[in-house]
Amino acid sequence: MKFDGIITVYNCVEVDFKKTVFPHLLNGAHVEKIRGAESATDGDKNTDNLFVIIPFKPHKNGFLTPLEFEKCEEKSEHWTLAAGDIIAVGDTGAADNFAELTAIAETFRIISVKTFDFGSLPHWEVTAK
Repeated sequence: MKFDGIITVYNCVEVDFKKTVFPHLLNGAHVEKIRGAESATDGDKNTDNLFVIIPFKPHKNGFLTPLEFEKCEEKSEHWTLAAGDIIAVGDTGAADNFAELTAIAETFRIISVKTFDFGSLPHWEVTAK
């Protein structure tokens, strides 16, 4: 398994009644895109998925659990992995909002995060759709 992938995690936060996304670049992740399509009555449906393994080292720096992140005052200095947040493959940079982000990058919404904090490779496993 290679850990040479680059992803950008976008934490979605409401600031002054406006949804904002805070980017956090992660180098050294294992990234698998699973391409799929499904036939539906109204045309083909995209069923692409993303599976990412993120080792704790060196990514633990600045990481907060979703609850800690929600309570944090300086969200731009921290990051989290929570259902509903967004992942883009590569260094996709900053975006002011979700619409701008989807215009510049292929995005996936996190649907589950599993923490494996034992063994020789403590890591998070993230599934996104």
